[in-house]
Amino acid sequence: MIELFEVFPKLENEKVIIRKMESSDVVALSEISNNDNVYKYIPPFLYKKNIKTLETAIKNFSGRDFEKKKMIIAGIYLKDKPNRLVGLAEMFDYKKKENKITIGYRINEDYWNRKIASNTLKLMVNYLTNKIGITTLNAFVMPENLYSAKILLNNGFVKEDYTSQEKNWGGKEIVSVDVYTYKKI
Repeated sequence: MIELFEVFPKLENEKVIIRKMESSDVVALSEISNNDNVYKYIPPFLYKKNIKTLETAIKNFSGRDFEKKKMIIAGIYLKDKPNRLVGLAEMFDYKKKENKITIGYRINEDYWNRKIASNTLKLMVNYLTNKIGITTLNAFVMPENLYSAKILLNNGFVKEDYTSQEKNWGGKEIVSVDVYTYKKI
């Protein structure tokens, strides 16, 4: 086992690669962050930011934010187009004492319905549970986001009997989101 923030992850399977983003990814990141449909069901992290701000964000994700053990925000790339950023894989809110982390993903709308989110989720679950040893993974989903809920359920997550109140998801001031949990036994 390795510590979560010991090495920035590079994960891959036959479909996707998850790795550090590079400054050359800024235009592709802008396509994601400026798409209202991508942000319809998620928090406004990076939403409609200008190129300069996104360039700084890319540097901070693999630098400052990782070094301060704050979060891991990695790029998602297709195996057959390894230089084309198509989404973000997010691992954050790590609670070491509870052995728990929150995960998420956002995919460029042009790449929806291609099993990219499912492949990304499988890679993150495998990495976090088998390589890092985290036993509990959480994901939060707006109830209207049926596709994301289905992906989580199909990949071993269980919908909890309670919701969480979150601020500023999908442009709403306060919203109830469903909580999904994956537990490694």
